[in-house]
Amino acid sequence: MKYRRADTNVVAVKFESLVKSVDFSPGEAIFCENCSAAFSHISKIIDGQFWKCEFCEAENISEKFAIQDKLEKDDVTYILKEGSGTEADSAILFCLDISGSMCVTTEVNGNDQLMRSNDANVALMESRKQFDEPRYVSYPGATVQPKTYISRLQAMQSAIDTQLTRMEREQPDKRVGIVAFNNRVIVVGDGSNPPVILHEEQLLENDVVVEVGRSIPLPAPISQVKRCLADKVFSLNEVGQTALGPALLVSIAMASQRPGSKVIVCTDGMANIGLGSLLYTDTEYEYEAASVFYQEAGKYACANGVSVSVLTMEGEDCRVIELGSVADATGGQVNIVQPNNLSEEFGSILQDPILACKVSAKLILHKGMYFRNEDTEGSVVSRNIGNVTSDSEATFEFGVRKKPVMQVLYDNLGGTMVGSDQAAEEPIYDTVMATSAIEGLERLPFQLQIRYTTRTGSECLRIITMDRPVTKDRQFAEQNLNVAVLGTHAAQSTAKLAVDGLYGEARLNAIVTQKLVERHVQQKEDDDEGIYQTFVSNLAPIDSELNRVADANNQEMNASPSEEEEATSPKDKKAKKKSKKGKIWRKKVTDRSASIFYKTKNVTGKDFYV
Repeated sequence: MKYRRADTNVVAVKFESLVKSVDFSPGEAIFCENCSAAFSHISKIIDGQFWKCEFCEAENISEKFAIQDKLEKDDVTYILKEGSGTEADSAILFCLDISGSMCVTTEVNGNDQLMRSNDANVALMESRKQFDEPRYVSYPGATVQPKTYISRLQAMQSAIDTQLTRMEREQPDKRVGIVAFNNRVIVVGDGSNPPVILHEEQLLENDVVVEVGRSIPLPAPISQVKRCLADKVFSLNEVGQTALGPALLVSIAMASQRPGSKVIVCTDGMANIGLGSLLYTDTEYEYEAASVFYQEAGKYACANGVSVSVLTMEGEDCRVIELGSVADATGGQVNIVQPNNLSEEFGSILQDPILACKVSAKLILHKGMYFRNEDTEGSVVSRNIGNVTSDSEATFEFGVRKKPVMQVLYDNLGGTMVGSDQAAEEPIYDTVMATSAIEGLERLPFQLQIRYTTRTGSECLRIITMDRPVTKDRQFAEQNLNVAVLGTHAAQSTAKLAVDGLYGEARLNAIVTQKLVERHVQQKEDDDEGIYQTFVSNLAPIDSELNRVADANNQEMNASPSEEEEATSPKDKKAKKKSKKGKIWRKKVTDRSASIFYKTKNVTGKDFYV
């Protein structure tokens, strides 16, 4: 099998400094009418009003160029719309599963501080002791080992109470609310008002669920309602089915009132009633309909600046591949946890604040280059990033176009050169060999345009423009590559293919990049094996999981591919679209696999530093 050799043509965008020390520029940006590139410090003005775009070479005419000619910085930010000037208090919505399966118990260290229980759970534990269940019995002469069994619900209640106490102490203005779900959706809010309950037909009406969520007032600051909210949390009892879809949607709708808010879903089961039910999805159509619900929920949350994270219980089938798509679209986390680790996981999600929301990134290349693995063959690509934190990072891979092969057709009037796609069927012609579309250029421009909304509500546009030297020396490029950038891209692109069910392509993508890092290490004088080992260790979990899935499904993915150079046309090597086969395999993805895939999609350059 042949596969394109990996190269160093990768751009990494790190969002950790997106809103730090921003020097806003006066006026407004001027864009090329053809490719949408912005006039920048590397742009040249002819006769005071002509600008020949350095990306697409289109000529633009404007009297404003005289003003923009003063641009000297490669990084400028414009305010598109002023915000409130004050940072709004974001909200935290815990979306909690209280279905019947949450009564399953787990053994914990008996020396640990006992978790607060509601009256029903206390009565149940006392009943078990009276009937001398084995786990409560001690025998004469035996060494008594203290044991405590807690249900998943109790573990979740205790974990949330811990976080409420911490937020009351450290973030007293934080707004926190609760949405619980079983066969109904119970919107508790901050606990100061009677709950709003959705049930039966309401659970199937998308518009009804959203309207309810948008109409419920945001929770009051935790400093005002902590005691009341904690009491409501501990009053919850486990019973019934799992209306996860409607609960997720109403939580997002509530949180959307304050961009920058978070929804944290905690569940131990698969959605089996209402919107997004995955219970009866035997046919491809039924499964696709359920899958689309979660994709649309992710888009809705992303558009409204809401981050969704998902925590599921280890050993259960929750269809993380679908739930995780919401988190993936909104910059949230996906984790499978043990009940007694819930507090730590909640804390990890809460301590990573959203820096900006409604973030989109547009990368513009010279017309002689194109993007790989994107839904475009052009030199401009836009990507909806959603919410970003200090760890958010995105990568783009590009290639160099070849000039089209030309054919010289002969007629009685002499030779006429036309494109190969225009050539008529003639018995005699000569072929002119293809050459690079950037032949003769020593430097190439790159421009990144980031649109985002700050925590104060300001809508901003940040434009970063650079030009970089061109080299034809592959060995030089490989010797001086940035392993952190390449590793981040390898991890994220491999995980993206895996999430789409394209396991074979994902495995090969990791292999060819690993070969590139091997060549890099071999060419370095100090032969730094630590770099290589760090790269391998970061991709090891997904590589192992892909191999395990391959063995389970009898797929051939272990063959080592041969490498070939760049294809003549980007069309020939364009990213593979999701195939029917890919969708079929995606349906069979286990929660363990899905969790590893989504975690790998969030790998950043920080993970590759030795």
